[in-house]
Amino acid sequence: MSGHPQPPEAAPRPFRKAVAAASIGNFIEWYDFALYGFFAKAIADTFFPSGDARASLLLTFAVFGMSFVVRPLGGLIFGHMGDRIGRRASMSLIVILISVASAAMALVPGYDTIGIAAPILIFVLRCVQGISAGGEWASSASYVVEHAPPGRRAFAGSWQTSTIALGMLTAALSAVVVSLSTGAEAAASWGWRIPFLVSLPLGLVGLYLRLRLGESPEFEKVDPGEAERRPLRAALRRDWRSILLIAGLTAAPTMCTYVLLVYGPTFLSTDLGMDPQQARLAGVAGFAFMAVAVVPASMLSDRFGRRPFLIAGAIWVAVSSLLTLSLMHTGRWYLVVAGLILTLVGDVMMLAPQPALFCELFPTSRRASGVSVGYNLGVILFGGAGPYISGTLVEVTASTYAPGWYLMGGATLSLIAATMTPETLRTSLRDGVTRLTGRRGRGERGPASIHEIAEA
Repeated sequence: MSGHPQPPEAAPRPFRKAVAAASIGNFIEWYDFALYGFFAKAIADTFFPSGDARASLLLTFAVFGMSFVVRPLGGLIFGHMGDRIGRRASMSLIVILISVASAAMALVPGYDTIGIAAPILIFVLRCVQGISAGGEWASSASYVVEHAPPGRRAFAGSWQTSTIALGMLTAALSAVVVSLSTGAEAAASWGWRIPFLVSLPLGLVGLYLRLRLGESPEFEKVDPGEAERRPLRAALRRDWRSILLIAGLTAAPTMCTYVLLVYGPTFLSTDLGMDPQQARLAGVAGFAFMAVAVVPASMLSDRFGRRPFLIAGAIWVAVSSLLTLSLMHTGRWYLVVAGLILTLVGDVMMLAPQPALFCELFPTSRRASGVSVGYNLGVILFGGAGPYISGTLVEVTASTYAPGWYLMGGATLSLIAATMTPETLRTSLRDGVTRLTGRRGRGERGPASIHEIAEA
């Protein structure tokens, strides 16, 4: 008898519907959130004018990073809401919140028109986006993983990662399309506002789809006596080890995304002299690779486990980062894309099992809260700060290889966390008990729950 879980031949309709609706909303969320990074130069010129172009750009990325500082607040609010009221309600509120904030950014007059009020309004709206994004990943990941059959949890969760890449890819493409259709000068002046305005109708579509969803079956199975009155407090007290593991595991993947693909086009054009349009297209190619590669990688994770992919992926990123920077320095488009994909292979290996793994580390009654805290802690420390830290390191060290060393540091941290992470492939979402297979027989119960081990 094989020791590997066999996925069902066909996914039941509720499972497919849950994955589709949650993933479409996730796509809209991350399209909205990423636009700021891809139009950073235009936003810097419009709202943060300065005699020093680099200072304006760094200030713009500082506001980009501040939106990550408030993400834990969104995680706390929507994680609690998801565990107390339900995943569906929090997901519906999240998608409309970020869409309204994004569309409002398109309507803010520039610094030349309303002075200091302009950057203040952008800062406030970006914080609203951060609060919304802080609740999105954990709520939607919990929802789709809780719908999945045991042998397909990484596959279900991978669509969250794939649609994040697709959302960011679409945001990057919008920067290219706006620039080509309006011209570089018009795009910097007013064209950049168009993709932000599109956010509102997209958000209404996402809201419609999410309101038509039923509640997660795992959430509905929670007995009233098992429900946590204060899920956040319970997660911090009983699952703090899992929270810290998630933060560490998030380091390298989120740094790869935000340093190479969000900050990357600006770095290539500003510091390495590459044509801005080619730099954006290189980022587009990177996002396209991520969106396509993460789903088959997740299927392998459902067969062979979570830890092998986490460990191998972290090592891959650590080893390949400086080579990627070397290829980026050539300025040749095809070599830049090859370099990005080289490191993104390791990124994909780590991303593929993460939604499932993170959900498997927590019981249903406090899953959204625990995942929200751990994931947002990792993102705020290593993702949101990535563009600003990378830009600052280049400035301070006068070395354009500094982002590569930064990526190596994040990969080392994720590798340490991966070696300390339990294997959760065959654990029950409900109680964390491992069902062993192989010689002891399929379905036989293991000695302890990983939730109990985490609390010990």
